Amino acid sequence: VRRGFGDCKDKASLLYAMLKEAGVESHIVLVRTRANGRIADLPASLAVFDHAIAYVPSLDLYLDGTAEHSGIEELPGGDQGVMVLHVYPDGASLRVTPVSTSAQNRLSRELEVVLSADGSADVTAKEEVRGVEAATYRSTYEASGTQVDRLERMMSSVFPGLRVESHRFDSLSDLNRPVRLRYRAHVPQFAARRGSELEMGISVMGGLIRRMAAKPRRQHALDLETTRQYREHRTIKLPPGARSAELPKGGQAKSAFGRLAVRVESTKNTVSVTTELELNKDRISAEEYPAFRAWMRQADQLLRGRIRIGGVR
Repeated sequence: VRRGFGDCKDKASLLYAMLKEAGVESHIVLVRTRANGRIADLPASLAVFDHAIAYVPSLDLYLDGTAEHSGIEELPGGDQGVMVLHVYPDGASLRVTPVSTSAQNRLSRELEVVLSADGSADVTAKEEVRGVEAATYRSTYEASGTQVDRLERMMSSVFPGLRVESHRFDSLSDLNRPVRLRYRAHVPQFAARRGSELEMGISVMGGLIRRMAAKPRRQHALDLETTRQYREHRTIKLPPGARSAELPKGGQAKSAFGRLAVRVESTKNTVSVTTELELNKDRISAEEYPAFRAWMRQADQLLRGRIRIGGVR
């Protein structure tokens, strides 16, 4: 406290002391973080642990003092589903930390798109981030002077050339609330112009097999770091006189690992697409991997759907 900084052991010890002063029972927990992989619990050695956090038994709550951008119930992914040693005044016990549910790690995105005849678009977006990923958003965007630049860089990977015109974060400083973001942006090529038609994708998602299951086979388990949910709803207002010429059917890809669902609807001058991904497992064993990869392939097939707009002047 006097120096104003410390490592994980210092912060876990400080949490223990502060909770004791407040009359709350707690103890220190030694952690083998997720990046180091699983290891047998015998022979016993303190050398296998590389981190220290605190635990409050009455709340069944782990607290990582080094997670400066995480809420009280947002245990970092590196601390989840790992071997830990609870250290008491009169003993110790070996346990495995819990893994948060996919509903606790949820990113939702609403996009209202006004499409122009040249394929450019004005986009109004709302996002809400809960769980493990919320800490990344708070860390990335905590400095107001760099928010626009970082937001443009993040979104330009899916909307090349995106230019943020206005933005607002709600509750970045309140670690126990989800991160909420609103912004307006111009995208120079939201859709590709081909003659009198415009063509565009259905979601910012895609390439799941490339990102999560690139290898054709595995000898060891695949670590996906955490469970998660993603929901995207986009409403596209068509240019005057244009009409939907071809829409993907949508559908679902379900498995023991989760599901992907795509729903496409249209009216006279709008097209709306809802995409939902739910990933319910954080680790995929080598035996499960072929089935997981097959599900990723099915999901990618749905995400490759294209929207074609005709009658564009």
